Amino acid sequence: MSIIPQPSLGGKKMPLSIDLAAISWANYMSKRLVRFGEGWQGESPSWEGRGEAIKTQDRGVPITDRAWWEGRYVLCPVRLRAQTESGTLEVELPDAVAAVSRENRIVSTGLVGRDGTVKEYINTGDWAVNLVVGVQAVRDGVIADEYPGDELRELRQLLDTKAAIEVHSEFLAIFDITKIVIKNYAATQMTEANYQAVSISAVSDEDCEIYSNEY
Repeated sequence: MSIIPQPSLGGKKMPLSIDLAAISWANYMSKRLVRFGEGWQGESPSWEGRGEAIKTQDRGVPITDRAWWEGRYVLCPVRLRAQTESGTLEVELPDAVAAVSRENRIVSTGLVGRDGTVKEYINTGDWAVNLVVGVQAVRDGVIADEYPGDELRELRQLLDTKAAIEVHSEFLAIFDITKIVIKNYAATQMTEANYQAVSISAVSDEDCEIYSNEY
């Protein structure tokens, strides 16, 4: 440390770090070595003759004709079907995104005097299925410019079924998922368009037969 006088403090001496002074001097010297290139000289810049005239383009219009989309692998529709009190209810959701995950059930047992655990495979768990679907108002086969209230009520009636729901999509078929049980679903009101997104959380379900040797 060095002691230097501070005139602004009435001649009192204050400690000053030598390291701080060295860093400041190094920064000052490094700035003196900087040399900027020359600025633009000559005629002023001009874009005349260097490009075509700006052209306008018509605004894009969404394609609402279902026949145009048939046979085109753009979306992966999901079909849900269940037996309700009023009969069989089937809903087709052309705009859907699915995500699946699965884990194995394994019991780990620790042994005295041995590092690690002994793993015992029990079985493979159910598929966890998450769906994000879009509900739109369709009138006479054409998407209408109105809120899909009727379609949302129909979907809710199906999701409230207290039984397994048959499900089919090209994506879920890859994982042999044909039935699901709804755990929960959620929707946030969307008033900016004729569209309503719904998030669905479910688990896969399979038919099984249990036999007993006891009579």
